Amino acid sequence: MKKDYMTRLERWARWMLPQQEAEDVIADYWDIVGTPPRPEEELLRDLGKPRDVIKPLTQKKPYYTWLAVFAVMAACILIPAESPLPLGSWLIWNSLFSHYGFLIPGVPLSFHFMALGLILSLIWFRPRKGEPKAPLPRSIIIALGVELALMAAVWWSFYQITLYPDGIMYQPALIPQWFYSRNGLATLNGHWMSSVLEWGGAAAGAVGIVGLVKARTCDRRWRAVYFLSLSAMMLAFCVLSLFTRMDFSADPWARTLRHSIEITAIGLIGTGVALC
Repeated sequence: MKKDYMTRLERWARWMLPQQEAEDVIADYWDIVGTPPRPEEELLRDLGKPRDVIKPLTQKKPYYTWLAVFAVMAACILIPAESPLPLGSWLIWNSLFSHYGFLIPGVPLSFHFMALGLILSLIWFRPRKGEPKAPLPRSIIIALGVELALMAAVWWSFYQITLYPDGIMYQPALIPQWFYSRNGLATLNGHWMSSVLEWGGAAAGAVGIVGLVKARTCDRRWRAVYFLSLSAMMLAFCVLSLFTRMDFSADPWARTLRHSIEITAIGLIGTGVALC
């Protein structure tokens, strides 16, 4: 559904202009369009397209700075999100949990992505001085609920894998055997579960980008959706990394469990801070 003229103008203003300047421009144009707003055709004829209205007001340095910050935050979630997919880079994927970063020695690269994404989102979308505390939008609550459900599903998957460590053919322990016998179903395949983790993690990455855009154009607290999506994605890929290991000794399992707990804790704490 096409948005009305002022809705589109507001989003372009908040995307291209600094926060306070954007609010001032939006207030001025609400006075221009009138209450109720003039017809869409008349506004397009007199003012031009919303993007064309805002573009001349844009200062290059602040706008390009924002684009650079956005690119880094987007890369923190898009690069890992794509890596395990069919066209992704397995070099990046194998480095997420097996290689250690140079920024924080002894810490896997996956945590570097999380740290950078959290720090930049908290700094860039920090609240303005004197900003009133508004109720949390329902759309943010729903998005956070979806990501929490994904994290719970990943933990359930990890529980299943620990019960059937061959990772090839296994039956979910919480589903009784009679269900399969009565319905003529085969046991679930490890390849099926790995595909769910791959695409589920990638979907979380896509939701994170939506949260990042909305944090700029709608409500800064969408940064919480961005970071929880980043955390849910990393958790899914952390469990998925078990499928790529040939060594099923106690150490990889313990390491994956430790990393999963750390990712979950950092994700929940960071999300809580981002909501403030």
